[in-house]
Amino acid sequence: MFQNFELEIFIMILLLLIIISMIPLIELKYHNDLYDNIESFNKYCLNNDIKLISELDVKDTYMWNMSSYIYDYNNLSNFFFKKKSIESNDYMGLNRNVSKVQVNNNYIDNIMKIYNYYLYMSLGFFIVIVLFFISQVYILTGITENSEFKYCMSTSGSNSDANIAEIFRYYIYILFIYGILFIIFFSVILKKLTELYADTDTYEYIMLMKEFDILLTENKPANAAITNILRKYSKNKINSIEHVAINNKMILNELLNVYNKGKEKNLIVKYENNNNYKITLKNIEKMEYYNSDESKDKVKNKVNDIFQFIYVYIIFLIVPIYILSISLKGNYIYLLFTIMAIIIFSISIYNIYNTLQN
Repeated sequence: MFQNFELEIFIMILLLLIIISMIPLIELKYHNDLYDNIESFNKYCLNNDIKLISELDVKDTYMWNMSSYIYDYNNLSNFFFKKKSIESNDYMGLNRNVSKVQVNNNYIDNIMKIYNYYLYMSLGFFIVIVLFFISQVYILTGITENSEFKYCMSTSGSNSDANIAEIFRYYIYILFIYGILFIIFFSVILKKLTELYADTDTYEYIMLMKEFDILLTENKPANAAITNILRKYSKNKINSIEHVAINNKMILNELLNVYNKGKEKNLIVKYENNNNYKITLKNIEKMEYYNSDESKDKVKNKVNDIFQFIYVYIIFLIVPIYILSISLKGNYIYLLFTIMAIIIFSISIYNIYNTLQN
């Protein structure tokens, strides 16, 4: 079956790593379309009645689902400032340049979950390409020094060192270009992913939701003015913001009335919580905008821009597939495509199952 076992196994591993690198982008697009369709379906079922749509729970909205997907929701609390902080914001700004950030002298994962996900899933391909390139350069430098290299690369054992080195040098150039193209491509996608966070309103939105969530969960008597309103407009007894119909006009007006009372007195109300986080509900005035079509379209457009790069992966797939087809002489190329199709199908089923479970 295998005529050049080492090469064919290496190429298959490379193909697998390329497919793994594609998964975060496919998942991002899948979830974006899924949450968009869920919201559209809800509107259809409610006959596009604005009043009924506004009574949907937070968990049924596109902005909540998408924001909680692209951010590490359980890690958000670590990014709040403390009450004594002199910072104007309630929480730290996003650091788009690193996968880990320093908080209180400890390094923790950045909350940009999809950014980290793509970074980690692509590292395998990146490392293998770099190590393989280094190994080939080592062979090139050894051609003139080691007779075994020279003999192995010569069909007759009599080719000149210059001819062997020249042929291998062109091969190294092609491999180098292939690696550089991926590094550039990898960097561009990472930059595009950071734009999903920086150029949309998702961060402000999810942090405001987290503030509400903390107030509801801890249920401090001092925060009753806010928590009572949130519970008043929920269908059940709740302790989580995702079960509140917070997009209702009436609840928004009541929350704004409470918030504005402090502003009229030039006071910044810092709500009580167990960890002394600085919670002021600063962006509550933009709550209605966060769920507007304009705000949601920003996210959808960014996701579509990112997903367009999936087609560039064809370049990285064509080269190893072509080499493998030559090595296998076409005998097992259909088997290879079948295996790739099974992998992609399995990943899709896994994602659908996880989404339905959540």
